[in-house]
Amino acid sequence: MKLRYFLFFVFITGVVSCKKENKYPIVGKWQQVKLRTYTQSYAGAISNDTTYLSSSFNGGNYAQFDNDGICVIGIFYPPGSIDPRSEAAYPSTTKYNYRQVGTKYVLTTTATLINPGGFGEADTAFFNGAAVLIHRVFDSHINYTISDAYYTSTYVHGYSYDPPKTVALPAN
Repeated sequence: MKLRYFLFFVFITGVVSCKKENKYPIVGKWQQVKLRTYTQSYAGAISNDTTYLSSSFNGGNYAQFDNDGICVIGIFYPPGSIDPRSEAAYPSTTKYNYRQVGTKYVLTTTATLINPGGFGEADTAFFNGAAVLIHRVFDSHINYTISDAYYTSTYVHGYSYDPPKTVALPAN
């Protein structure tokens, strides 16, 4: 009888200790803490440079990277920043596919959008082990709208820590 309990204990311990290995180091849910957005002309002149800090965001401002190559970005801009009359920000919950290319992650939309104007958009995520930066560039044929969104987690790899507020954008 003791042997049965021992074997049952060993079996349960083995089942509980087995967990799926993360395919990508960026996997997890990340809380937005900063957003810098600006317009850049084709000649390089910067205008409309605005930075939002952590007090501007709530639980809806997040990025979640799953182990299957799917990224869900909650509210990107601070609530009320696009339309001050409402708590709705722009856009709410967008789903992307992502893949690792060298040290960065390239995000592509999962939706098939009709784009008759040929507007270009490029989203790239960078991860330094403790923070995520999502660099978004939108080409409107007049200028670029660029956004750098910073995300951190207070619980990474089983340890709680005081996260840094920024992550450097690597040079390409």
